[in-house]
Amino acid sequence: MSRILVVDNEKELLDLVEMHLTEAGMAVSRAESGADALALMRNFRFDLVILDIMMDEMDGFSVLKRIRNEGGNMPVILLSAKHEPESKVFGLTLGADDYVTKPFSPAELVARVQAHIRRASGTVSVEQSMAYTYGGLTLNPAGQVVFKNGRPIPLSALETKILLALMKRPNLPISRPKLFEEAWGHDHYDENSVNVYINLLRKKIEDDPREPKYIQTVWGVGYILKGDPS
Repeated sequence: MSRILVVDNEKELLDLVEMHLTEAGMAVSRAESGADALALMRNFRFDLVILDIMMDEMDGFSVLKRIRNEGGNMPVILLSAKHEPESKVFGLTLGADDYVTKPFSPAELVARVQAHIRRASGTVSVEQSMAYTYGGLTLNPAGQVVFKNGRPIPLSALETKILLALMKRPNLPISRPKLFEEAWGHDHYDENSVNVYINLLRKKIEDDPREPKYIQTVWGVGYILKGDPS
């Protein structure tokens, strides 16, 4: 049974999310502040955290920073009433795996939770156990690392999924919705999430992220893995 931590200072929202996650067969713990959430995470293992951004004393961004700085690698879904793209981009850059704006569909939230848990379950498929090489890049999906001319570059789980999707289809354009579906594991497409993680990947593997050699934009479509295939 998956263990989920829901962090929000609104009791009604906590009740709603707990009810739907419990009905989906998950064990739910609750915290009404960032401090309480961090205390719970030091004593219990959670498979996923749902974290509200707008909280008193310690906001969700601060809690997310602490989670990642203390080595927590479980998926984190941010909840927010903010619809501004800048807020979403900032949260994803800090290490969030997903961003859901209020009001939201409880069924959609449950689907996203299930997709992230499947992705983070640690089950290694044949596809993930293979190594993929293109030009000066060699991707080891299971190890979440890409080697650039022999130099190891650690990747996050989502960065690995996106790069894997590109390396399976070198020189073929892939749409943003297709990349999202393969990386996030569900079809509730979010363009900002794809763009943020493409930029993070470029910063890691490109000599000049502003003029990418490998991950190039195909305007009106999505992205393509290019470069010297020799």
